[in-house]
Amino acid sequence: MKALIIKVYGVVQGVGFRPFVYRIANKFGISGFVRNESWGVRIFAQGEDEKIQNFLKSLRDKRPKAAVIESIETEETEPRKGVNLFVIEKSATADTIGLMPPDLATCDDCLSELFDPADRRYLYPFINCTNCGPRFTIVRKLPYDRPRTTMAKFKICSDCRKEYENPLDRRYHAQPVSCAKCGPHYYLSIKNGKKFNSTNLVDSDAIEFAARLVSSGKIIAMQGLGGFHLICSARNDDAIARLREWKRRPTKPFAVMAANISSVKEIAHATQFEISQLSSPYAPIMLLRKRQGNSISHLIAPGLSRIGVMLPYAPAHHMLFRMGAPDVIIATSGNRRDEPIAKDPEDAMTRLDIADAILWYDREIHNRVDDSVGFELDGELILMRRARGFTPSRYQLSVKCEPAVAFGADMKGGIALTDGKFIYPSQYLGEMEDPLAQDFLTETVNKFLEWLEIKPKAVIVDKHPDYHSRRLGIAFAKELGIPCFAVQHHKSHLWAVIAEHGIQQPVAAAIFDGTGYGDDGNIWGGEFFVASPEETINRVGHVRIIPQPGGDAAAKKITRMALAYLIRIFGHDARKLSLPLFERITDREFEFVKRVVEKSKSPLTTSMGRLFDVAAAIAGVAFENDYEAEAPMMLESLAYPDITVKPYAYQVLEKEDLIELNFDPTLKELSRDTEKKKPKEEIATRFHLTVAHATARVLGILSEKYGVRVAAVSGGVFQNKTLLWMLKKLLSGKIELVYPLLNPANDQGIAVGQIMAFALGQVEPLKT
Repeated sequence: MKALIIKVYGVVQGVGFRPFVYRIANKFGISGFVRNESWGVRIFAQGEDEKIQNFLKSLRDKRPKAAVIESIETEETEPRKGVNLFVIEKSATADTIGLMPPDLATCDDCLSELFDPADRRYLYPFINCTNCGPRFTIVRKLPYDRPRTTMAKFKICSDCRKEYENPLDRRYHAQPVSCAKCGPHYYLSIKNGKKFNSTNLVDSDAIEFAARLVSSGKIIAMQGLGGFHLICSARNDDAIARLREWKRRPTKPFAVMAANISSVKEIAHATQFEISQLSSPYAPIMLLRKRQGNSISHLIAPGLSRIGVMLPYAPAHHMLFRMGAPDVIIATSGNRRDEPIAKDPEDAMTRLDIADAILWYDREIHNRVDDSVGFELDGELILMRRARGFTPSRYQLSVKCEPAVAFGADMKGGIALTDGKFIYPSQYLGEMEDPLAQDFLTETVNKFLEWLEIKPKAVIVDKHPDYHSRRLGIAFAKELGIPCFAVQHHKSHLWAVIAEHGIQQPVAAAIFDGTGYGDDGNIWGGEFFVASPEETINRVGHVRIIPQPGGDAAAKKITRMALAYLIRIFGHDARKLSLPLFERITDREFEFVKRVVEKSKSPLTTSMGRLFDVAAAIAGVAFENDYEAEAPMMLESLAYPDITVKPYAYQVLEKEDLIELNFDPTLKELSRDTEKKKPKEEIATRFHLTVAHATARVLGILSEKYGVRVAAVSGGVFQNKTLLWMLKKLLSGKIELVYPLLNPANDQGIAVGQIMAFALGQVEPLKT
């Protein structure tokens, strides 16, 4: 007889883990108990040695889909006499949860019941169990049990209670459990003039009517797990054009929801890994390669080779398709440009006036959350937006520190907290220029502090003096009377990679993005660093600096930035080049940019994001960014993954302690190729490969010079799948390459790095 105390850490509460343990214990003849504790799940298991080993193997390998096991600790102990059964004990800490589970897509068992006329939950749009349904979005405060969620107002009926209290039932302690007799309901309000009038349609009737509206070319606002979607047919140009005009979003791509995998494959190419992610409990939007000749509107993702696709993840989504909606619909966030998504019916009826009808329910969404977005690279999921399904989550700190909160950056807002042991990043919060997004950030900080019962001893912000997130962080620190610290933007990106991967050794790094306030007051964005996780980060190289004419305006009007490069390369003769962009540049603008370049006027930049803009503009691919990184995305859409073509020329100059990476020769050759009318696909591919080669070469130099064997990359530019793939192939077998996975490479991931820098003492004090 052998006995073990087993401690399981991770997302193991509220996901059916205890009933699972109960079932496998009985299967293998194990006696003992399982119970929740504040940090996770404790198991006492005793039985024959072989049975204990089988039990442990099943614990690791057969866990519920929704469970995430961070670690399992085992300790041998004395067998207990008289313990002959396995039981689920009452939680030692009133169900206090170590890590709150995220919202999960409807499981196959619930879907089967949803469309079974003999089942008591037939066509009930809030069907769920411990394997699926709302979690994070309905929690008011911890511990996680029904009275502390927005389900509290719905008194559980006797039939649901029997399931809730039965350890062998998959709804055992499923806090949102309900049915048509005792749970929430969907309702439909239809627009009449400027107002939305209620109808008497409920649940399946309301959803069926909404499906007919979508099929007839209308736009509806539909409340999902974390907020509202604006929905219309993906094949109706008129509806899509109307939606674009209302959202002030002329070209930015929309995500679509497909009824099933067959519909996905009709519009896009999908690998088995991509299909597995679409079908997973987390159900993110996946960026898939468009299928040529697909039947959906060209207005959905104009100029791009990939399209964001998701599957239905809530019961009501599945019902919408079954009841007549087109098999592919646009399902975009219910908001205007840069605002947070609407989460309440009242808010939707005020802000989402584009909708012809509102499909809403009477359960409150306490925590709004967008859809997560990701792509595949060599069998790994890389998130570009961490939200539904991936929040909450955490990273273990390699060193302990005081509790603190980080306010992140302004673009792609996101915050993070630490209790001194773990880093807890938030969901995506929006663009901080918008006042509603700023309110959302403050609200999220307060909610996370309450859930985690953290009393912060410090606040960390970005070094940029004009960031809204910085201003909010400083005000928060002042209100609490605690110190505030700053971390340079690109160093935060690198600290974030170190935190996510638990890197314990020195690394060389390339951090590429569009903009970030540098230590020298210039706009950084093409930076090389060497970092020691136990010491500090040193800047050791950068892209050659150049004036950015008109400042931030050049990030939108990219012909101006392109002109700055061309004037530096060709001088006044630049005007003689036969390039399409000159059709959009006046003589006055040419002279303005020429003066800026010749006098090296501020602001100056090393931005790799701007370099991609410039390449797109010179090649005639795009001439402005209507949304962030539009031109680079269009350029990437033309490139193909091939490292055998010839890269353009470039220069690596070692100046004192800094390496300067000069792409002027690259752009000179690219300009000549454009004049020769070389295929844009060839130009785009060679440019991507040039950047990959140059980056690999500098990282190789740093590896030799500083004796490092790990290279880290991050920043928004490395969300370019083609560039990242090329760099990975070029470094294969030479240097170990690490890059962001679930903590986005863009600025949403910044806050995690700010916490890591604070934990290691790599922060600058600010006066508050």
